[in-house]
Amino acid sequence: MTVCGVVAEYNPFHAGHAHHIAETRRALGAETAVVCAMSGNFVQRGDLAVLEKYARAEAAVQCGADLVLETPLAACLSSAEGFARGAVSLLDALGCVTHLSFGAETADLALLRRAAGLSRAAGAHADALRQALATGLPYAAAVQQAVCTADPAAGALLASPNNTLAVEYLCALDARGSRMQPLAIERKGGAHDSDTPADGLPSASYLRGLLAAGDAEACRPLMPQASFAVLAREMQRGAAPVTRRAVDQALLAHLRRLDAAALCPFCGGDEGLAHRLADAIRDNTDFSAVCAAAQTRRYPLARVRRVLLRAWLDLPQTVPPEAAYVRVLAVGARGRDILRRMKDACALPVIVKPVTERSLPENLQPALARDALADDLYALAYPAPKWRVGGGRFRKTPFCLTDD
Repeated sequence: MTVCGVVAEYNPFHAGHAHHIAETRRALGAETAVVCAMSGNFVQRGDLAVLEKYARAEAAVQCGADLVLETPLAACLSSAEGFARGAVSLLDALGCVTHLSFGAETADLALLRRAAGLSRAAGAHADALRQALATGLPYAAAVQQAVCTADPAAGALLASPNNTLAVEYLCALDARGSRMQPLAIERKGGAHDSDTPADGLPSASYLRGLLAAGDAEACRPLMPQASFAVLAREMQRGAAPVTRRAVDQALLAHLRRLDAAALCPFCGGDEGLAHRLADAIRDNTDFSAVCAAAQTRRYPLARVRRVLLRAWLDLPQTVPPEAAYVRVLAVGARGRDILRRMKDACALPVIVKPVTERSLPENLQPALARDALADDLYALAYPAPKWRVGGGRFRKTPFCLTDD
């Protein structure tokens, strides 16, 4: 069986995501099993997911995925490099995934590989990288500038977030010596963070904007029917849409307890950023204002948000993004077969029923405790107060799609 991994956030699952899964099967064969490494309740842009992870995983298997696994929390709140490392480590550890499919504005795999090679070289020795960093550019932008100096066509790829992630997936595969074969799928529809759909395919940020404006009905034609049904159900029961604004004061109350020295571990040891954040936290009255005051050319908004969420979740940068266990969120049509294959092939413990966490080795318990805290803090942002109680991780089990 061909088993293809996909790295995703599905925040929420929309028509563009369904297109990517369909194109993956078109390239590899209709019987290809699709395994998704999906962000949990916190996402890489430094925010709370608009729907909780089990609901988003359910939508994915209702719309074509076969198995949805949770990407490690530390990877979800990392840069593109850490995000890719964590997701690829998870899929690689399964022992049965043959391919890795990802969307990119430029689906030229040879050119993407060239950019990946130059990115690694830029990080090691390029004078151009040092010069770019000296001007105050963030690391990712400095790498792009250095790659452009060596190869303008390869460097131009890195101007797009999806191409940047594609390059990081290739770097992660190479670093691990993975046997997974990369498959680049040309991305269609609205661009990353676009405020308009294209060809009926939106960006996820466009849909989140509609939900924030209270216009969920406008999402219906831009999402697969099954995915919209999950969204509508969660909204009706008061569990969506989840917004960071609901926990702004809880976030700020915790952050005000931290001085620059206490913030530094969440900044990766960057004392300048830690002091800047401490000043912004003291001088502003909501999370968005703190982020706006702290961001600079060197410290992009997404990085600032990730650092602050890491501080709230007690997740220092020293926590590695690689997977230490496999958490199953949803099982689709071929998912049971994949789980059976994983019993013999997977290099990591597999968690299907959360109650089994208690029997896992002691060295895994700190990471499991961080997951539990993250889910409990996320619960505070549910629209309906009845869902805001803690301990939800031990009451939820994976969604299983029946054959009916």
